Amino acid sequence: MALGTHELKSALQGIIGFGVTPFRDDLSVDVDAVRQNAAYLAEHCEVVVPLAGNGELYALSPDEHKAIGRAVVEEVRGRKPVLVGVGLTMPIAQDLAKAAEAYGADGILVLPPYFTHANDDGLFEYYRSIAQATKLGVILFQTHAVNFSPSLLRRLAEVPNIVGMKDEHGDMDQFVRQWGAVGDRMALLCGVGEILAPSYFALGVKAFTSGLVNFMPGTCRKILAHLQAGELQAAARVVDQETIAVYNLRVKRPGYRTLVIKEAMNLCGLNAGRVRPPLAPLPEEDRKALRSLLAALGLLKGDAESKGRARC
Repeated sequence: MALGTHELKSALQGIIGFGVTPFRDDLSVDVDAVRQNAAYLAEHCEVVVPLAGNGELYALSPDEHKAIGRAVVEEVRGRKPVLVGVGLTMPIAQDLAKAAEAYGADGILVLPPYFTHANDDGLFEYYRSIAQATKLGVILFQTHAVNFSPSLLRRLAEVPNIVGMKDEHGDMDQFVRQWGAVGDRMALLCGVGEILAPSYFALGVKAFTSGLVNFMPGTCRKILAHLQAGELQAAARVVDQETIAVYNLRVKRPGYRTLVIKEAMNLCGLNAGRVRPPLAPLPEEDRKALRSLLAALGLLKGDAESKGRARC
């Protein structure tokens, strides 16, 4: 049974793992691999999120989206909450939200609209209308393209089933002001991954999102353990020693945030498949660099590329 909105808000702690969508060589969705990776995330995360940026939401048909969300919910089997990413346009997001509720998701993560140059009134109606299409708890997704002014966030906090915000923008001055606007009415999340998690936890945040957990969960759990113990400097050292090189590669070129995650999974023997246009495969030069990084971090186990069984 899906979590209620208050239960979902309370569950937004720890590592929120953002899964990938595995595509076969013919670019069709590999649903068996979707299930395998969902089970892996459920083992290592507190919350599982398919169908956001790492899940290549923008490259899927509505039917594919629904099939993937349903497969993840069925595979996780209530062991961890499942948040399903929705977005693009208001009607599409409403349809996907209703479907997520029907197949048993615990909540939805609402990505910004395709048209991002809207004022606060338009953005309010976009998010409010999607939230009203479902009884599920709703998490807002703040990006560089769409930021919530404190006044807009305050208005959205009045919508009964909007219970959180994932901040991918990383502007700490803005974040503090947003926190002051909503207080404990929303769970505010570190949405930029491990790299800024110590800074967010210093403010009182309880969860960080992660793509790295798809292939290096040991590091992510180590960081979380330090953060939950209040050992912020120790957490920052692990971030610096074990994740910065991967982060540097992820920001090298557009699209690499997802490409690096998927290729790292493949190199570790986890089936992430290929990407679908508009993304293109990782160039061989950068693939070799990534493999060297993983080897230096001690994450490769045997000949993962040929055996397909290693687990980072």
